[in-house]
Amino acid sequence: MPEVLERSFATLAINSLVNHPEIRPFVGGDGKLQLDMTDSIDNDRNVFLMGEHGGFIGVWSGPGVYEVHTLIRPEGRGRWAINAGREAIRTMQREHGATHLWTRVSPELHNVRNFTLLAGFKPCGQEVFEDGGALKIFNLYEVKL
Repeated sequence: MPEVLERSFATLAINSLVNHPEIRPFVGGDGKLQLDMTDSIDNDRNVFLMGEHGGFIGVWSGPGVYEVHTLIRPEGRGRWAINAGREAIRTMQREHGATHLWTRVSPELHNVRNFTLLAGFKPCGQEVFEDGGALKIFNLYEVKL
């Protein structure tokens, strides 16, 4: 599969993507508020892998460990997103030394769960996280590399 993702520090493009009306409501917190990812983008430990239809954020959470967030526009959902997700896993391992990737998915988002599994993540439990001022249960998924 040809590579479709590359690391990006393009603040304006990433902020536009995360605030896209088909993405922002699912990022967390108050979906009506604009997000500014500048501080996360400027943090060299975090990895933003972007492509034609969006991409993935790897938020550093420990040596070799990244929390993954998915930002895919509707036109990229499906085959492109699955291939890009698999590529992101390989890239995180090869180029960024990842040994453990994990993500959290709201239990009611069955489409996101299905995508997460198809991309190569495996279920690994549930955990409570703060989300927009409220505590919420999330399903956890991981890839150990």
